[in-house]
Amino acid sequence: MVRTNIIKTSKDLNLLKVAAIYGANGSGKSNFIKAFGYFSNVIYSSFRESLNKETERRVRTNHFRLSTESETETTMFEVSFLIGQHIYRYGYELLGNTIKKEWLYRKLEREINLFDRKDQTFEINKESFAEGLKYHEEVNQNVLFLSHLAQYNQPVTKEVFGWFYQANAIDGIDGDLYSRYTADLLKENSTFKEWATTVLKYLEIANIEAGEKDGEIITYHRKYDENKIIIDAVPFKPYMESDGTRKLIQLLGPIYSTLVSGGVLFIDEFDCKLHPNLSKKLLALFQKYNKRNAQFIFTAQDTSLLDRKLLRRDQIWFTNKDQYGASSLYSLSEFNAKAVRNTSDFAKKYLDNTFGAADTFVITDKLTNLLYGGQE
Repeated sequence: MVRTNIIKTSKDLNLLKVAAIYGANGSGKSNFIKAFGYFSNVIYSSFRESLNKETERRVRTNHFRLSTESETETTMFEVSFLIGQHIYRYGYELLGNTIKKEWLYRKLEREINLFDRKDQTFEINKESFAEGLKYHEEVNQNVLFLSHLAQYNQPVTKEVFGWFYQANAIDGIDGDLYSRYTADLLKENSTFKEWATTVLKYLEIANIEAGEKDGEIITYHRKYDENKIIIDAVPFKPYMESDGTRKLIQLLGPIYSTLVSGGVLFIDEFDCKLHPNLSKKLLALFQKYNKRNAQFIFTAQDTSLLDRKLLRRDQIWFTNKDQYGASSLYSLSEFNAKAVRNTSDFAKKYLDNTFGAADTFVITDKLTNLLYGGQE
């Protein structure tokens, strides 16, 4: 296996550049991506929303709805990430709109607690997180401490907040939000415009630019005379392009920014509307041509990406939902040699439900009888 899959660090661990998540429809793949999006959104919005009137604040319903037990329990989010030489671990627990717990740890040689919050009681490391001492009494129960400190541009908080700023989760089916992002990038960044135009050459697109409407992206196609000589470039509005071309164009902004910044990009339904060869080329940007250690995590249905020449076992993950509606996430690397070998056809075993993440409905006599009313 080519070592381009790995990000080497100075720590006693290596990181993966790409991780793929597969599973049956309704198994929880999308919820995994949405969970990170929700996690980040609370960080960005809790301070701003606290300035609104209580009647104008959104009601956060974040609990698991299929169990009476979870209706009164908190929802916990946590992520660990590497910045320079430090590993940070940040998380919080919510109950509706109320912050019940929040914590931030940092590790160089050993892990130290920078702050720990339980309801409105704060324990703050005076030596390593002095920036928190001055402002913690201002924080109300609906605001994350990290979000509050970000308003004061404090050094440690700025570093942590910066990581979340470079980590984005998007929906690969509805491209409206990141279409606006890509259009804005076309206006502001001439290098991106040149890069995007270069990518799109294989589609015979001569140029690309932001349109007059918010989020609109205009493509230009060459026009030829009867002698096949170029005489003009004809503008195409988005609806004139195929769904797949439109999606590729919309994705170019987030992909470019993530690769340039060395950030993290989550895409749900990454492969939707894309040709398998195109999906593989986009993966190659992260696997082989990724110079700033960006990471890409996506959900997909296209089993041609389940290729041992493309992804290692530990890069392939599955979601499965139990009979009580709860989803679990696990890696292909957790299966022993009896279930799967390095030489196995990963895609075939996945479709054969060897990994327990490809269930579908069963066609029975009852099903067909109901369909045709028992008629021959």
